[in-house]
Amino acid sequence: MKTISYAFLIFAASAIPIGGYSNTFELVSLSGDSAGTSSQQTLDSFSIPYINEDGQVSFGALFETSGIDQAYTEVLAPVFEKSCVSCHGEGAGRQNTFDLTQIQSSQDLILRPLALQALVNRISNGSMPPSSEPPLDPNTQATVLEKLRLLMEIANRSPAHLDAALQYSNGNVELIAAVGEPATVNGESGFFESIRSISATGGPSIALAGTLAPGHSFSSSEILLSAGMSGLSAANPDFKIIAATQSGRPVIDYVGTTSPSKRHQYFGTPQGLPSHGFSFSSRLRLSNEPDDNGIWVAELPAPEGEAAPVVKLAAIEGSNLNGGTLTIAKPIALAQNASLNGALLATIEDSDENDFNNEKGIWALDANFGATLIAKSGDSAPGSSDPFLSLGEPSVDGDGNVYFWASLQNANEEEGLYQYSNGILNLLITSEQSVDIFGINRRFNSFMDPVVGNDGGLAVHAVESDGNLKTILARSVSGEWSIIAQTGLQAPGTATGVAFDLLSFPIINRAGHIAFQATLKGLGDSISDTTDTGAWATDVNGAVVLVAREGDTFEVKPGFPATVSGAEIGGFNSNGEIAMNYAFTNGANAIAIVGIETLAAPSISSQPSSSTSFDGETVILSVGASGQGPFAYQWTKNGEDIEGATSDTMTISTASASDDGDYIVTVTSQTGSTVSKVASLSVQPLPEDAPAFVEQPLGDIVLKGGVATLDARAVSNSAIEYQWYFNDEVLDGETGSVLNITPANTEHEGTYYVVATSAGGSTASEDSEILVTDKRLYNIATRARVGTGANVLIAGFVVIGPDPKEILIRGIGPSLIDNGIDDPLLKPRLEIYNAASELIYSNEGWATNEDPGAIIAASQLVGAGGRDLHDDDTALLVTLEQGLYTAIVRGQDNSTGVALVEAFEIEENFTRMINLSSRALVGTGADVVIPGFVVQGDLPSRVLIRAVGPGLANQGIAGFLANPIITIYDIAGTAVESNGGWHNLWDPSEITKASQLVGAFPLTENSEDAAIIIDLEPGLYTVVTSGENGTTGVALVELYALP
Repeated sequence: MKTISYAFLIFAASAIPIGGYSNTFELVSLSGDSAGTSSQQTLDSFSIPYINEDGQVSFGALFETSGIDQAYTEVLAPVFEKSCVSCHGEGAGRQNTFDLTQIQSSQDLILRPLALQALVNRISNGSMPPSSEPPLDPNTQATVLEKLRLLMEIANRSPAHLDAALQYSNGNVELIAAVGEPATVNGESGFFESIRSISATGGPSIALAGTLAPGHSFSSSEILLSAGMSGLSAANPDFKIIAATQSGRPVIDYVGTTSPSKRHQYFGTPQGLPSHGFSFSSRLRLSNEPDDNGIWVAELPAPEGEAAPVVKLAAIEGSNLNGGTLTIAKPIALAQNASLNGALLATIEDSDENDFNNEKGIWALDANFGATLIAKSGDSAPGSSDPFLSLGEPSVDGDGNVYFWASLQNANEEEGLYQYSNGILNLLITSEQSVDIFGINRRFNSFMDPVVGNDGGLAVHAVESDGNLKTILARSVSGEWSIIAQTGLQAPGTATGVAFDLLSFPIINRAGHIAFQATLKGLGDSISDTTDTGAWATDVNGAVVLVAREGDTFEVKPGFPATVSGAEIGGFNSNGEIAMNYAFTNGANAIAIVGIETLAAPSISSQPSSSTSFDGETVILSVGASGQGPFAYQWTKNGEDIEGATSDTMTISTASASDDGDYIVTVTSQTGSTVSKVASLSVQPLPEDAPAFVEQPLGDIVLKGGVATLDARAVSNSAIEYQWYFNDEVLDGETGSVLNITPANTEHEGTYYVVATSAGGSTASEDSEILVTDKRLYNIATRARVGTGANVLIAGFVVIGPDPKEILIRGIGPSLIDNGIDDPLLKPRLEIYNAASELIYSNEGWATNEDPGAIIAASQLVGAGGRDLHDDDTALLVTLEQGLYTAIVRGQDNSTGVALVEAFEIEENFTRMINLSSRALVGTGADVVIPGFVVQGDLPSRVLIRAVGPGLANQGIAGFLANPIITIYDIAGTAVESNGGWHNLWDPSEITKASQLVGAFPLTENSEDAAIIIDLEPGLYTVVTSGENGTTGVALVELYALP
């Protein structure tokens, strides 16, 4: 399922709208891109990116290591198969010590470093393969060990290890530093030997830790460096050393005194500050003995300047804070704003030697690190008579106000959030008291550390007491609380029924916009894998917008479609730009900027209609809304709210004259509200004379052998009798309000009406027509690329008729290679769902059916037997009752590739398969969507063909195809007709009328959906569905036979 699913061509270094949202996607860097090094390495994977207020993105990268995939496929796999599978394969005696069934790639081995080491040891000493197996010749043994050691080197890398630091600005990626590349450090030339822990400041500078190769005066140290990127050549910056482990004199007090005898032992990850600087933690050492822990801040000079960074002490173990009286046991966390006002969390020294029971304190810090104690374990908490027990990491807003979590020492283990402002400590929320959220009192029993924006807006991960619901809770500057996301709430941008499950801790930008990640749960649209993950953020109005989702498939760059397997939020600036780290199912990785644009308020897609009714009748008013839900509704009558009328339909069960009036409905979502047009209702007394019809017979179109149904209803103040007529002749015995004709045949075609008679007289209904046809479309076959989530391949059809119908349904993947398809779906899974979205049949290999011979016989019967089925192709021979069905082809284990879904009628009876449709991801080249169908009959058939892209947004489908184009081809491959936007037709109203006639949902006025009505001679046709200018996205292709 999924979404952004960027329906559309996404150019590197250009921002364009994506999916059903107004978000933009700007590709920064992709696996396989050149690293810009002298040795011409290419990029493989990336660290979490940072983004500053100017939109510059800083990130680390690993280089591609050549031969990784081939190490397994060309060397290790053949040896395992020949010499190891008898001991370590399926059911073998030593499978439990090393299970070869779990090893399918080099990556599987990299994830098992201990197994790699064991393999190297055993092969080196000759104990593997055992004497019972063919030995390895010396050359093979050497090659195997070489490949295993290559994989071991990768497996044993530190998680913090990086090969390069890069920065993206104004559409260009510049290499800042790389292992093995020259660098100027403190004005001296050298080479980087290692890089780790990249960070970025609020200004255009980066900080990193690493080591230099021998030859530089600091080559014996791990060093902490900074580089300013503005005003200099980003590709050749002059790095400034902030601190070093083997030399340098660490600052040890608040006046800048340095120690001649102490050294830094190791550095924590530098943390970028909103100002032009960063903080870092370090442990000092005296000679070779560990010494004090501390936190320092490096204030960087203007990027174009030559001055050295200024390092200041924020806190250090064993000392009082600047202006404080308590001795710090261990500094834990520092938070600062752009003015360098901040807050510090630290433990406090006491008389015993145990650190675990030390009290904690939080201090407010001014720009010169002058400290004011604002909370301490054991102090009385505001709003309570109980003392603080524990304190969390603080956050600081633009004015220097401090926010933090704390627990209290009482029987209920009370928790709360606190704010220190203007010298006063205030309670914001507590687990013992409810807070008002949109007029409802709600209580939360636990909180995590809050994050705060520049203006004091706050976000926090909390758990609601009622239901133990994980929650992203927000507090506005004015003090109002709201829920941004919660377990069980509809996840914006997903299909109805898909809800949030687990929620990450939120992040917040300076403007107070909130971003978070979540896992999902729910039934969704029955074809979706809803146990996936995604990322969301709030726009400028506080509306929650889907940013990225596992399973989204889109063209990352022209000609490079990929399906998201993971997307992680990096930085989030106040311009609404999020730096994202993407991983894809094809093994690629990318850094991108997603721009969060403001969502539009909901719009009315179908207005409530005015009507006239009679006393005692049921009146239903309804409205359709489009946009990002969920929606709230409020109906009003003559300007007054109607109590309880809060859904998209309003029912008056027993109408009377008191219900006369003007009705409107207000539709509201998190993005705003809109008001419908007025629907006027007039309720009249039941007629005393002849009956009045309130439901006219509407006519029917029925397949030969089906059931034709006409129904009508009249009202009167006395009893009513009905009599049906056909071509002005009385139909004997047809004296009810409903007329059924079964089985319908051509002699039943004609004009029908019904006469209603009461004590006051008789009234004839309007004429209606019954049409009986054997013209129809059948045997759908659709070829498309199968992605994951919502981007699987779907075929829909309706079975209609009095008897069950035997249907052959096939999901073809591997055997497509015989038809010139280079990238078939190798492991398809075929699933059949009924109208209730229940899985009723599935198959993962046609030969696993109870009677595989019946599959072959049925394939030959319908003329599809010419293709040799591969063992992993899927097929089902099923008997289906009348109803709506969906056939889905997806990849086992989320694999992707091109597949073909086919549905064929087998037996001849009056039951038919009608209203064929396919939904799939439309790619480019061979990855366009191609439904095929047969027109049956002796005469031409009028056919409505629709390719719906933008119209899918109203159904909760993101990543739709923005500008679909349909081209119809006959069996000779000749293009018969095409359309690239139904509103461009000579008379678009004909599409609207035909859609209503066949029961299809209406297309939005002036949308870019494609549709056409065409008369086709009997025969085989295909409909190629593509995107304008090579764009991609999800589309629904529908085929309807018109009378």
